[in-house]
Amino acid sequence: MKARFAGPARAGTLAAALLLAASALLGLGGTPAPVRGMGPLPACRYDDILTSPRHYADWPVTLVDTILRVPKDYVPPDLVDVSEADIGGNGRLRAVLIDDLREMAAAAKAADAPIAIQSAYRSYETQQEVFADWVEVHGRERALQLSARPGHSEHQLGIGVDFKTAGGGDPFTGDWQLTAAGKWTKAHAWEYGFVMSYPRGKLDVTCYVFEPWHFRYVGRELAASIHGSGLAPREYLWANFTTTVVPAQTPKPGRTVQPTETPPSTVEPSVAPSASPALPPPTAVPLTPPPTQPAATITPATEAPPVASLPPTGGVVTIEPAAAGLALVAGALVIALALLARKVLRRGRSGVGL
Repeated sequence: MKARFAGPARAGTLAAALLLAASALLGLGGTPAPVRGMGPLPACRYDDILTSPRHYADWPVTLVDTILRVPKDYVPPDLVDVSEADIGGNGRLRAVLIDDLREMAAAAKAADAPIAIQSAYRSYETQQEVFADWVEVHGRERALQLSARPGHSEHQLGIGVDFKTAGGGDPFTGDWQLTAAGKWTKAHAWEYGFVMSYPRGKLDVTCYVFEPWHFRYVGRELAASIHGSGLAPREYLWANFTTTVVPAQTPKPGRTVQPTETPPSTVEPSVAPSASPALPPPTAVPLTPPPTQPAATITPATEAPPVASLPPTGGVVTIEPAAAGLALVAGALVIALALLARKVLRRGRSGVGL
């Protein structure tokens, strides 16, 4: 038996070794396959992966959510007081949106639906305090549904805005979406470059409960494309601009919170921006082609360098085109070796050597 199968055994050992090498090359050693931007939208979960692109010049397309974040020292260099937009409220926002915000505020006032700023830019440290307050009051599980963790808030981008009625109280209680200001903002904000980040009925893709007051500025051209697509900003940016690789994973027990979205009613829940649920992956949604880049300079999606002083860490991986070709070659090698091994075994059983 040993003499008869010596040749096939050596060939089988060689084939097995090559198969292992090819498997390692393909990354088949038990590691889950990654989910890539411009592919399936990741299901809602809580992670801390650096987003890309994230240059300050990439403000229209930089995505932060319950998974993706910006670094702790991400501070837009062009923050100015909101008063420069001739709008009520306090805080600072990026200068890139001030002109459009000024026109939007004037149009809302002319429509007898005057708006003001409730909340503007928040630093990492400020968002840390906000989130900690909600944890203290409601516990971490509930806080995750009511407030973004530091680094994950659009307010840190300097383009996230919570609106309210001019001269009124905060929009978080009551039915702000039913007020004149709330209705006007929902209907017309996109015309001035602002899109609602967390619309009603999109909990499974936005990962936050309905917030009719929270908008992010993306510029007029991109806002028109997002509005016309019917997609939430997270869906649209992921499909067209985000280049971060998010590893697929099974959440650890107790880590992912199952949220319950507030059902449509005339009474809006008392929540603070922003919330964060966890749901199964959404049904695939047809996507519109990427829009022409807005007026501001946008780094192409093929380039995903970090902010100048911030090296890419936290799981962001760049996949070179050559890697895809190498994977195809390795795949073909695996198939060929499998067929060879099968042939070797058949010949070995019949006593025929190679």
